[in-house]
Amino acid sequence: MKDTMQVIMVNDCAWVGQTLIKYSPSNITYSHIKRSRNPISKTLGIFVKIISSKGDVFHVHYGLQDHLLVKWLKGGPTVCHFHGSDLRATLNSKWGWIVRENLRSADRVLVSVPDILLIAKRYREDAEYLPNPVDLELFKPQAVREHSGLNVLWVSDLSYTKGADKFIKTFSKFQKGNPDSILRVIKHGKDSIDMLKLLKNLNVKHEVIEYQPHEKMVEIYRWADVVVTDLTLGYLHMSSLEAMACMRPVVQHINKEYYKDTPMPPVVSVSTPDDVVEALSRLKDAKERAFVAELQWDYVCKLHNPKTIAMRVVNIYRSLLESSRAE
Repeated sequence: MKDTMQVIMVNDCAWVGQTLIKYSPSNITYSHIKRSRNPISKTLGIFVKIISSKGDVFHVHYGLQDHLLVKWLKGGPTVCHFHGSDLRATLNSKWGWIVRENLRSADRVLVSVPDILLIAKRYREDAEYLPNPVDLELFKPQAVREHSGLNVLWVSDLSYTKGADKFIKTFSKFQKGNPDSILRVIKHGKDSIDMLKLLKNLNVKHEVIEYQPHEKMVEIYRWADVVVTDLTLGYLHMSSLEAMACMRPVVQHINKEYYKDTPMPPVVSVSTPDDVVEALSRLKDAKERAFVAELQWDYVCKLHNPKTIAMRVVNIYRSLLESSRAE
């Protein structure tokens, strides 16, 4: 088999495709086909881009129309990479037939978060969990700061789904006993208006910042003493991992059932409002923050190392090419 390989990366999610491209060996060349949610871009636009592309393997993000088009138009080896909503929600909608067809027809099925692995395995026993790679050149350790007060960043979407309302109410109680604390939120998410009203109604001392480009997030994490990401869903998000890579202690809910077959994330796991208050109180101590940050940094480097994960994916590409040429 030739040493070089041309891979067509279709779409992306949480910069996973972008990071895999960055950390793949130089003999693997990529063309990255992207689309937006614009009706034209995600239909005719992606159709034209796919039909005019040429590669050895297609790596498609999300189990939606893009993978279906690749199979119809190209027929070559494909990796279908599921990221969450495609299996949690779309699978049970009127478009579920597309997701099921992708699960059936893909040459390899990958899932990016452990909670959807069991769903994928109902249709594909060979589905694999691939930890999300973190760009460790971009997200680097930041010194843990010793100063008065506590800068807390809610980095997830402002949505009921992520539990933003629960956290805002809980932080309001925490802040009354810790008036030198401040909350920063990012103006992003389907329930942003409701959440910003809630912050004002509860008189929470807070800052609202605009949605930031990916490369600017390092500065946002640097500001924070503690990062909170999710109080409901129970699995690591890319924002959790990026904060951990920056050595910012992460507080979130983790469902242990999702991590039975992989090491438990060393986040400060919370399940109740009292847990959240206790976690924030504990992390007021800079030495405690440094201790937690060190554990989390080690976890990210071992389990979400971009070079290791990129090579795992490249080996999948190679095995698919070998199989297709043997037929």
